[in-house]
Amino acid sequence: MEQKIHHKLSHKMKINHPKILNKDARLLLLVSTLYTIAIALSNTFVNVYLWKLEKNYILIGWFNFSQYLTTLIIFVLAGKLSKNLDRVILLRIGVVILTIFYLVVLVLGSRSAEHSVLLGSLLGIGQGFYWFSFNHLYFEITTSKNRDIFNGWNGLFTSAGGIVAPFLSGWFISHKPGFTGYRLIFFISLFVFLLAVMVSFLFYKRPLKGRYRLTKVLKQSITQTPWRNISLGMMAQGGREGVITFLTGLLVYISTNNEFSLGTYSMLISLVALVSYFLAGKWMKKVSRNRSMMIGSLMMAVVVIPMFLKTSYTTLLIYGIGTSLFAPLYFIPLTSVVFDFIGKNEETVSLRSEYIVLREIGSNLGRMMILLVFIVFIKWVGLHHLRYILLISGTLQVVTWLSFRKVLASS
Repeated sequence: MEQKIHHKLSHKMKINHPKILNKDARLLLLVSTLYTIAIALSNTFVNVYLWKLEKNYILIGWFNFSQYLTTLIIFVLAGKLSKNLDRVILLRIGVVILTIFYLVVLVLGSRSAEHSVLLGSLLGIGQGFYWFSFNHLYFEITTSKNRDIFNGWNGLFTSAGGIVAPFLSGWFISHKPGFTGYRLIFFISLFVFLLAVMVSFLFYKRPLKGRYRLTKVLKQSITQTPWRNISLGMMAQGGREGVITFLTGLLVYISTNNEFSLGTYSMLISLVALVSYFLAGKWMKKVSRNRSMMIGSLMMAVVVIPMFLKTSYTTLLIYGIGTSLFAPLYFIPLTSVVFDFIGKNEETVSLRSEYIVLREIGSNLGRMMILLVFIVFIKWVGLHHLRYILLISGTLQVVTWLSFRKVLASS
């Protein structure tokens, strides 16, 4: 069923073999790589930038919370707009808003911390439009037969972009006086986002039809077992990402007091991810998804333990390298199986916008919940036991795998 529907969507694209990535798939990989370069250049250091201005964990917590809240809201709105606007237009809107975000940071300068919630909201709006469109295009461009291949190449290219970009950012920042280096990398990110906008004009125009039926899929997330499991699993995955993603980078900077060390850290873990994604994309089979996700989730939990016992640059490095090594085993099945379920039959394909929104609602609810726990924990318990937050959030992917087991078995 999915193959017939994808044929209707992309008959102009000259797909010669289901496992070959067509022109739009290659363009999507290019946009994804440019996005990753821009984010790797600057986003790694946005939290450090705010920390240097205020040295306040709670402020950074609310910055990230506002980002995830607006991302959730924009996903719901973008799902509605996608019934009337080409998804590529929504992609451009997202990238343009991300460009505006870095422009505003440049204008505000040292006053950025005073407007952290506003900046987080602006970043969330851009991320929301970009990721809704990317996920929508990803579903329409790939099929169940080449989705793992696309994910492998995407992981490979984004890891390659993540190797050079943060290393150069760290070098520029540490070798420029004051905040000059930050302003430079924010400007470069702005330019790379503009390149991504230009590339987006090369996509084929995609047909528009249907009405927005989000209420229907929200009910399914409660009453139907596969979508209930997927929603719970994505919520746990969001809980994993909500704190540990930004906190590890911030802790690397705090433990070394050097942006170049953070850039080198990001380069090393991206280098490991490049190799592991290449191998996973080459050898992973659809029948082994459940085993792969189990091994990936458990090993990603194991590498959190040294960081829990003692938080230092060495244990952060063990965590970063270990996660990058095993992440493809976890993330490739996680991404592919959800979109395979969306493409299961003609009805689910007609609701693809709604299912993409449902997936993101779960993720962002998980991110916001763990951030609220983080903020309350910092305020009432203090920094001395921060490692417990790292342990909790760093093991939640095991809950995701447990939720996905039956989904993987039936895919």
